[in-house]
Amino acid sequence: MNYKPYTVEWSRRRYLEEAIQQYFDTNASTDIVLSDIVSILEENINLHRNRAKSFEEVLHRLLDNDVEPN
Repeated sequence: MNYKPYTVEWSRRRYLEEAIQQYFDTNASTDIVLSDIVSILEENINLHRNRAKSFEEVLHRLLDNDVEPN
């Protein structure tokens, strides 16, 4: 895809392209590339899961204290 230069989409694609190129430039194996992708996704899942737990704790405390939502 061709994105308008210096937009968020263009920058995101450019950074991804540069990162992928680094794997090829260093002759990284496919296993390393895939392992890194899985690791990054797992880290993000854990981060969001922990954030969701924090929100749930706040919600439960609010509900336990009979605080009415707006």
